[in-house]
Amino acid sequence: MALAVCLAPGALARAQSHLARVWAVDDGEKVRREDLSHWAATSPDNAVWDGTTVRVFAAQNETVAFQLILESDGVGAREVNVTLAELRHGSDVIANEGPYDPGSFVGRRIELFTEHYLHVTERSAWSGSWGWWGARPLPDEEHIGWIPDALIPFEAPAGEHAHGVGGAPFAIAPSSNQGVWVDLFVPRGTAPGTYTGTAIITEEGTESLRVPVELEVFPFALPDETHQRNMFVFGPVVERHGLERDSPEYWAMVHRYMNLAHRHRMDLTDGARSLDDMATSLAGYYTGAFYTREHGYEGPGEGVGNGTYSIGTYDQPDGGWRSGFAPNDRETWQRAADAWEQWFRDHAPGVFRFKYMDDEPRPEAYAGIRERAEWIHTSPGPGQDLLTFDTVRIDPALYGAIDVWALTVQSGYEEDGVTAGYDLPKVAERRALGERAAIYNGTRPSYGQASALDAFATENRVNPWICWKYDVDLYFLWETSVYTEYGQNAWVDQYTYGEPGERPWGDGNYLYAGEDALFPDDSRGYAGPIASVRMKNWRRGQQDYEYLWLAREAGIAVDDLVDEVVPAAFDDYASPGFDDQGDQPLWATRGFRFERARRRLAERLAAALGTCGDGACGVGESCTTCEADCTCAPTTEGDAGTTTDAGLFGGGDAGSVRVDAGRSGSSPVIGGCACRAGAPGSRSTALLASIALGIALGARARRRAQRAS
Repeated sequence: MALAVCLAPGALARAQSHLARVWAVDDGEKVRREDLSHWAATSPDNAVWDGTTVRVFAAQNETVAFQLILESDGVGAREVNVTLAELRHGSDVIANEGPYDPGSFVGRRIELFTEHYLHVTERSAWSGSWGWWGARPLPDEEHIGWIPDALIPFEAPAGEHAHGVGGAPFAIAPSSNQGVWVDLFVPRGTAPGTYTGTAIITEEGTESLRVPVELEVFPFALPDETHQRNMFVFGPVVERHGLERDSPEYWAMVHRYMNLAHRHRMDLTDGARSLDDMATSLAGYYTGAFYTREHGYEGPGEGVGNGTYSIGTYDQPDGGWRSGFAPNDRETWQRAADAWEQWFRDHAPGVFRFKYMDDEPRPEAYAGIRERAEWIHTSPGPGQDLLTFDTVRIDPALYGAIDVWALTVQSGYEEDGVTAGYDLPKVAERRALGERAAIYNGTRPSYGQASALDAFATENRVNPWICWKYDVDLYFLWETSVYTEYGQNAWVDQYTYGEPGERPWGDGNYLYAGEDALFPDDSRGYAGPIASVRMKNWRRGQQDYEYLWLAREAGIAVDDLVDEVVPAAFDDYASPGFDDQGDQPLWATRGFRFERARRRLAERLAAALGTCGDGACGVGESCTTCEADCTCAPTTEGDAGTTTDAGLFGGGDAGSVRVDAGRSGSSPVIGGCACRAGAPGSRSTALLASIALGIALGARARRRAQRAS
């Protein structure tokens, strides 16, 4: 088989090279270890590979990724390594700065990972995984076999483990693929242009191949704020590192997990915590104080806190002591609600916070939910503005009790005369009253199945697009490391719990522990968290969302592109080709379809937005004009710590309504310049704030009127 890229000088005659082929693909595909005839290797639809060169593109303040697929010959390859030292555009360079530290993202621009494969032997059979009508990803043969998921930093100790490899260098079994994942972070202020570099592949210390890499940097930046709210429950994974819960070493490791999630625009939430824990150990993640270089963080959201916090996640009525809502009586609940709400007002008013009520309650529990919600809503103190959240269908029996409806299963599924899922007419009705609607986990074909291993990589990428199109207020994943609660080895066993076939492969797992005290033969010896392909695709979808947000703020039409990627979801049955929820979804499942849309978004943004010189104003600056010689000046760009509607989102009083930092957008600043091409100046912050204020006041009034009735 001919190599797909240029060999190093003299390498054509070297018999010691055991790489049969090297090619590249975008981050939206899973290439199985045994799949030596993957369609993307030679397809013109491949978004990043033309047969010789990797070509990707990004905005400033964005991470773009691709995969190198190294295919061995019948002998197998040994001590394989890949280096990508820098990307250069004239005198401008994108490269790592300083020594590698697993506890710090400062100076981290180029990251390489080995892909770990899990053996999926049969399709997930649990009905909730694919939905009540079984619209699983097809074809079956593409989702059975050795599936890549965990991404092990090259800097982790190299070598074989009981299951799989560690960092670099690594071996490749005969006639097998080994994926190498590459993340490229483009800092804010990077000069636009095409940056070039070379990925050098070696075997046993000898150079075998050189792969040209090109990165096109566009002249705008993604926002630091994450506008699609989300929460991912953070389980007891830190204990797998052999650390005692709540020890100083424990909290130091928690910090590494929180930093990793923040770089991926994920809000980890350990909601089963007390207010004392929040004040003493977690506050900096919500004020933004912990996401600074001083604390080992650089990247998107630097200095910007998490946007969502769930109080008492999974606290049932008899377990509320963890968050202070016990014993179960009016005085205790009002006191706890007042204390939590006051803390957020004082320290992180922009955080979208709520009390997590009963988890997935049955109708017989509704009376208790109504009672406890009434205690919160009628508190004489600030707790009256604390929202209530429940993972429950939109049921008239709970009207007035629930402020944030968290919905799952197929849209339109009916039980006891009440429809479940993200029912579009019902959601519109409740949102008109000032309530919110979230989706959680995943149910095909209503929306992407985020947890399942035997599914397309883009199941996670599509969900932010669906949230954009249908105005979903929050995405929620129930767990990120449930294997730790069941004593399982995530490096081999991800049929999580229950009988085989009862739950989907990978359900509730998103993060891996780099060290494993319970299964030392599979510990990667890496003092930090390890991300997954699923997590990377969530990041990609969240960044896509920010493209859409920028376009909306600039008045650029995007509905045509959104409709190409997501023609329909939920119960939007009217779309051609989608008759009922037994069909395969109409939304995109291949990475190249998303990449085509993202490129067109980038081109529209670049064409429509003005620039300041090289388009790279610093953080906290915006352009003062849209002329070619415009200059950068300080701006009063809002942050997540100062903006939120007092009635709808909690906090404040009748005289201090704040603008919502999440949905309305906290700043009109777009990349290096806030202006539209040809416009006389930047968009008015005051105008945007005025519009958002009016929306917030109206929603607050509707909500209070509903409660009064």
